[in-house]
Amino acid sequence: MTVTPNKLERFMHVILYIFGLILITEWLRPVDKLTDTGNVFIFVLFLIFSLLLHYFRIHWSIRLILNSAYILLSLQLLYSENALPWMKGLLVDVTANAGFIYTGSWELITNPFRTLLFFVLLWLVTYLIHYWVMVRQSIFFFFILTVIFVSVLDTFTPYAGDMAMIRIIIIGFLMLGLQSLLRLMIQEQLACTATSIKKWGMVLIGVILLSALAGFGGPKLSPQWPDPVPYITSYSNKALQEGDGPKDKSVGYDEDDSSLGGSIEPDSSVVFYNNATEGHYWKVENKDVYTGKGWVSIEEPDVASFSIGQDIGPLDIYEVPEVMKTKEMTAKVSMEEMYPHILHPQSGYLKKIEGNSNTEMNFIYYLGMDKIITEWQNGEPQLMKQYELTYDMPSFDLAELRNVTEPDESMDMVMEKNTQLPEGLPNRVYELASRLTRDETNWYDKAKVIENYFDRPEFIYSKDDIPYPDTSQDYVDQFLFESKIGYCDNYSTAMVVLLRAANIPARWVKGYTEGDKTVYRGESVYKVTNNNAHSWVEVYFSGIGWVPFEPTKGFNGEVEFFDSELKQEDIKHLEEAPANAEQPKEEAKERRDTPDQEDKSAGATGEHGLEGPLKWIAIVLANVLIITAIGYLFRRKWVPRLHILMFRRKSGPHFTAAYSILLKQLKRAGLIRPTGQTLREYSAYVDAVYGTRDMSELTAGYELMIYRGDVEDGEWEHLQSAWERLMKKTSS
Repeated sequence: MTVTPNKLERFMHVILYIFGLILITEWLRPVDKLTDTGNVFIFVLFLIFSLLLHYFRIHWSIRLILNSAYILLSLQLLYSENALPWMKGLLVDVTANAGFIYTGSWELITNPFRTLLFFVLLWLVTYLIHYWVMVRQSIFFFFILTVIFVSVLDTFTPYAGDMAMIRIIIIGFLMLGLQSLLRLMIQEQLACTATSIKKWGMVLIGVILLSALAGFGGPKLSPQWPDPVPYITSYSNKALQEGDGPKDKSVGYDEDDSSLGGSIEPDSSVVFYNNATEGHYWKVENKDVYTGKGWVSIEEPDVASFSIGQDIGPLDIYEVPEVMKTKEMTAKVSMEEMYPHILHPQSGYLKKIEGNSNTEMNFIYYLGMDKIITEWQNGEPQLMKQYELTYDMPSFDLAELRNVTEPDESMDMVMEKNTQLPEGLPNRVYELASRLTRDETNWYDKAKVIENYFDRPEFIYSKDDIPYPDTSQDYVDQFLFESKIGYCDNYSTAMVVLLRAANIPARWVKGYTEGDKTVYRGESVYKVTNNNAHSWVEVYFSGIGWVPFEPTKGFNGEVEFFDSELKQEDIKHLEEAPANAEQPKEEAKERRDTPDQEDKSAGATGEHGLEGPLKWIAIVLANVLIITAIGYLFRRKWVPRLHILMFRRKSGPHFTAAYSILLKQLKRAGLIRPTGQTLREYSAYVDAVYGTRDMSELTAGYELMIYRGDVEDGEWEHLQSAWERLMKKTSS
């Protein structure tokens, strides 16, 4: 059976679309491996859907509507359960993130907006594949880009690209071979039988497979160049060591808080997931001794021990005050970065920790630090991958809090420990604390005045260009009166010191904010990363206990309050208040970045030591790809003008090269010369399209040059003007 060029072309287009889709998946594999991106199948389905729309030549307006609907539906399924409120929030989210992009605050971009940008990028790639397959009929450029992309990732990241490179080479050469056959049949108008095409395909596949097997299994030279990654890393470390002054840190949990200050770098690696029904802060520990430079803990003998599944209530670790409203909650915690401590909800009353049935594991609760450590019965530390917490979350009564105006007789130990301040603390710190609280009569209002003091415009939240205090300078004094710029450590430490200066017991707490809602293993959970590491403040109230406060700009402490003394008409008035009264805080919470503690040492971080360089390499690669793709798509606009400038700088006649370039540019502009058509016929067609005589004059000159072998003196200047006019018309 004879196969016509049209049938072969349709068949080849289907095969090339499939191979192009396979090449795109090689771009998605590293994304799945190197980042915490989930639900990759949604993106693969979008690629298939978009390519099908291109293949069936659906009108661009319908493609726009269908692809946009797919993207919006996917975003809604990934990030929200309610469609209408989410759509309204999406517009606000896009506007806010556009501002972050404009200011260069890339780390503040929210996850839904990142996903939206990723969909747009994939949409662009599908159009490029359609263009390369259907219009240009050349996939070579995309093939080379894929090889370069995987090669760079294999070199500079933990991603192993050996098998990916084999797949790319096999698929790429199959595509190049099929396109060569297609072009040959179309140009030469060959009519091949199905048997001959199968034989040709079998030979092509056999040659490619043998070449791939030979290259994979054959002997290989040892690396001729040194590995660039250790060199770059060592050079960076050397540069840091040779620099003056303290170095920047990374966010994340670290036990050492003795030297606070300095700029910090973001780290989006996941620490844990949790399925709490409501978002809240997660506590690791608190520290009580402020040194003037940072915080240290004094190990105390007060500990309690309990086992998995044991009810903690009878241990008398804490009592729930009668004035407190609580609701029982449970949360499963899945750790991605392993620590020997147990995360527990801030201000919550822990009741039980459940995990595996291993009865040899103990939990050690340090009462003074409010910290829970896991260990075996022999005292060795133990890391728990997953555990489930049962706890009571409190709501604090504002009326009861405002009843506390001074310490009672039961608070001697609390006052001694949690009003400590270093000798030599500047007097202006005490004066500021007195000035802020002098008009208030109770501890709660005094704490709120200090908390709200940091909302003033002169205080700036930033993690960049944060100074360390000098040797003789106090960390809090520097922040309050000199720099007034910093992140959570600066704000929380300053509030604790001001409270203690006002003789109110307070302590410094560290842990994590609630994180971002996402889907993990098919379940809606909170994802908490190192960027969510955070510090805040707790104040002690007699008869109530420790109450959290949040002084850091743009953060909401996720603590519930109620007022038992509110009259019914006041309650009704509050219920009728606008629903968006707290919206600014909520929006700030959604778009915040949570930089905090110094990251773990280089020896403990492992692969995460390259997190910063990997992020910038990925950003650079993405930008290069986008710029290259945009330049390639719009090459008909700028290539003609580039050729015009090049030929103006050349001396002597270059008519042959110029005429060949014009023919290629006319083809890019859509004026394709049919097979068998003469140059004169083609010139008449071009002139009819553009309404000129330039192409006919150029063709006449070209034919004279072919037969005579040169161009008359002065003739090229006239022909060059016509050539430039046509080149400009093709770019319009």
